[in-house]
Amino acid sequence: ELKLILKQDLDLDLDVPKFNCFFPGNRLNDDQARELFKNTLAHRQSFLDLATMDAGVSTQGLRVAGVPIGVEAWVTKFVEEKIQDVIVDVGKIDHVLTDGILHYQMLRFCQNTRPGFLTRNTPTPLISESLGRLDSVILESMCTKGTGGTHTDWTSEQRSFANMKLQLPHHRGGYGITPVAGSGISAFYASSASLVRWLGLHSNAQQDLVNLAAVWAPGQNLSNPDVWTAPLLQALKCSHALLLAEYECVEWGPAAGPAPSAAPVAIAGPVDTQNPTAGGTRHGKPPSALSPLVLPPLSMLFESSQGEGRRNSSAEEQQPDGERPPADPSQRTITAHLMQCWKDHQDVLGHIALARSEEYLKLQSVQRIPAIPKTESDTIFNEYFPQTDPVDPNAQPANPAAPAEKKKIWNLNWSPLSWMADMSAQRPVTRFSMDLWMSFFCRSMGAPIPMLQAHAMARTRCSCKIFSLDPQGDHVLTCKKHTGATRGHNHVMDVL
Repeated sequence: ELKLILKQDLDLDLDVPKFNCFFPGNRLNDDQARELFKNTLAHRQSFLDLATMDAGVSTQGLRVAGVPIGVEAWVTKFVEEKIQDVIVDVGKIDHVLTDGILHYQMLRFCQNTRPGFLTRNTPTPLISESLGRLDSVILESMCTKGTGGTHTDWTSEQRSFANMKLQLPHHRGGYGITPVAGSGISAFYASSASLVRWLGLHSNAQQDLVNLAAVWAPGQNLSNPDVWTAPLLQALKCSHALLLAEYECVEWGPAAGPAPSAAPVAIAGPVDTQNPTAGGTRHGKPPSALSPLVLPPLSMLFESSQGEGRRNSSAEEQQPDGERPPADPSQRTITAHLMQCWKDHQDVLGHIALARSEEYLKLQSVQRIPAIPKTESDTIFNEYFPQTDPVDPNAQPANPAAPAEKKKIWNLNWSPLSWMADMSAQRPVTRFSMDLWMSFFCRSMGAPIPMLQAHAMARTRCSCKIFSLDPQGDHVLTCKKHTGATRGHNHVMDVL
């Protein structure tokens, strides 16, 4: 029919050399489905054009626009094969690249993002195991390249910390390699919820539009999740329940109060380093409570979208904040929330052996520096960060919520590891040789530097003839005789 329409309307000849035919359900096996298909081609005149095409017949599943559709076992196997292709390419990158920063960027921006399309369109329970395997391979590749293989001598606490630091975002002192198993949860939930809301928006009877919900989701009452039978909608229900049960999300309701406009992003830092216990752990200060992420009820995705075209704006403005349903959280917002309560990052900090590592994590987290000068002559930045009008601290503002009553605060934000996301072309002076990359990697992890471990074990003395070389490189970077700090400073100035 499609070939006939294209020929009549556009005078185009559709040439499809091959197609696949999928028989859903468990009533037929592959042989029976293939025989039924051959008989249909032979006895139905309308199917004659398909007889010359090399049709593939399957009762298990098929791929549509890169998305696997079919029984769970077939979809799981399809995803495993795709993930295995990525894992093979990670091994090739390990073998070929000798520049540390290029190796990191290839893993983060190329291999770690390749499953993104699958995660948005494939139910999370079917792919979580494969995605977790890919995360483990990428972490192992980063640690191997960053330590020259000496990470196998690390303690389990040091390795858990390194895995966490690699996956934390830059503003929390990490390398920004978001675990695919985590981003896959938010990707599928955000895309599926957006589909339901979009169907509701374009299924309004008062609009001169096709009822897309009836066409795209026939037989589904999208306003009642309890009666959903379509696999995609059932998977959305499972993802919604997973976020509520394991990731400190709450479902919105008028009694729950207004939803926050954006979830705050906590800055990861070391716990209290005092009072280590006999078991090697420290009793840290209790962490600040994580603000729950408010999700709209699934029943409101379709209904609220249907009413968007006929809302009374004036009535909505008068509606209290606590009675307004929240907007759908974006994939980025959900991922940021998941990373603050990711199970593999729980209980990592606090061991006495990680005191140095935790200190580096704190130093490499984003730092906010107040830029308001106390006096006009206090800072050279006064021209760009002007001093606000003096305010009597004892005076009560007439209207604290008024913008004129608020004191404007200027800050300088510095994220020490954000440069790692720079994709500018590399120059010879900005390349990271393996020795340099291993020194940077191990030092940022608070781990011994491989090139210095042999010197530390042999108690090699520095050229200052006073101190021996330590495995962390502290003396090498600070010794005035060795002038490591001066050479590093001069190198940075030359690059800039």
